[in-house]
Amino acid sequence: MALHPKQLEAFYKVMCTGSMTLAAEMLKVSQPAVSRLIKDLEATLSIRLFRREGNRLIPGDEARRLFREVERFYRGMESIELIANDLKAARVGTLRIATISALGLGFLSDGIGAFSKAHPQVIVSLDICQSQGVLELVTANQVDIGYVGFIGAEYPGVDFFPQPDAAVVCVLPHNHALAEQDTVNITDLEGQPIISLRSDSPLRMRVEMALKAADVKYRPVMETTHALSACSLVASGLGITLADPFTAALLHDPRVVCRPIVPNIPYAFSMVFPSHQPRPKVVDSFIREMKIIFDQHFSSITN
Repeated sequence: MALHPKQLEAFYKVMCTGSMTLAAEMLKVSQPAVSRLIKDLEATLSIRLFRREGNRLIPGDEARRLFREVERFYRGMESIELIANDLKAARVGTLRIATISALGLGFLSDGIGAFSKAHPQVIVSLDICQSQGVLELVTANQVDIGYVGFIGAEYPGVDFFPQPDAAVVCVLPHNHALAEQDTVNITDLEGQPIISLRSDSPLRMRVEMALKAADVKYRPVMETTHALSACSLVASGLGITLADPFTAALLHDPRVVCRPIVPNIPYAFSMVFPSHQPRPKVVDSFIREMKIIFDQHFSSITN
């Protein structure tokens, strides 16, 4: 026994409307065509589904039982259509992000907040780790998008998209002599106690290259994993630090001040994606939100 989809569709519309004429209008076919489809369905099933009483079409028990199953099918199809439309419009799904802490503790959170307001049905996950950890998650296709603290690298299974450079800032105790200046010249750091990130940090490598190029010899007093903890140590009076501008923008501690460094030390970072993978629409939507956030705040972050 082979049921034809058009027969089931005609049956569904007749049951919903109680009229072959209305069913024909909904299907955009003639009333005799609907009548023929119902008769063919009855012949296929060897069951009489309807009886007529005057102008009324009365479904039998078999028709009502069949309708329950057919209705479940059509409602399932309607649900699939809604989900497909939502996916097309990037309203549902998941968005998996991995990022370095410099971006993940503030700047990226603003972007996620804006994205989630526009796409409330999308489930967002955020992993904060070192750049190497981000790359490993991207390579394993465990995240859709990542942010790392360098540019121009090659890594198997990862596509890099460098972002505009921001500028490293000098974070000082509020009562430090250099805090009275509008800017800190890199030569002013001669002999200063500096709190650094750990030796494998791309930011620390860039800072040390700039200090070496300027022939500046500083006093290393501590090193830590995260820029935010380095800034907290500055607030405690243990030294000064050179931090990324995104972390510096989070600081609201009156015990510290931030000053631009002259000449500028660029803070470089990249968006990364799994290679050879189709990019979900939710990722493109998130990138657009991040561009808006970045454009709005870039000047205040870098000044």
